[in-house]
Amino acid sequence: MAPVKDPDYTLNIFPYQDPSTGKRTTAFLVQTTKVFVSFRYEILLQAALEARTVRIKIQGLHAPELLMPGSGPARGWKTFDGLVGHYQVVVVKQDKSVNTFDIDVADGSIALLKSPEHPFILPSTDSAELA
Repeated sequence: MAPVKDPDYTLNIFPYQDPSTGKRTTAFLVQTTKVFVSFRYEILLQAALEARTVRIKIQGLHAPELLMPGSGPARGWKTFDGLVGHYQVVVVKQDKSVNTFDIDVADGSIALLKSPEHPFILPSTDSAELA
């Protein structure tokens, strides 16, 4: 039996209020578990809402436009308006691996209902900074 591999990414799903518009949305923040010491890389994401399914495709890393030194995980995020109720979240990695999660979105809270046994992306409902 193959050893269980540690997750490559984390996925934070949380209610988010845009500071500039005050608009309430649901944020999906993907971060690498690896910390980069030279730059803060961006994770390129393709995301879509199809009925009750949020699809997120991880398309790779992108070097920052301003080559300012900094350390931390690579990150990328998407927000969706108007999510209420039960959703399936499907995350696809570049190698075509797929993880599927079930979430429930209520007013101001998100519950993780189901996740894979050995995911490549570790889900959380903890909020985080998007800046």
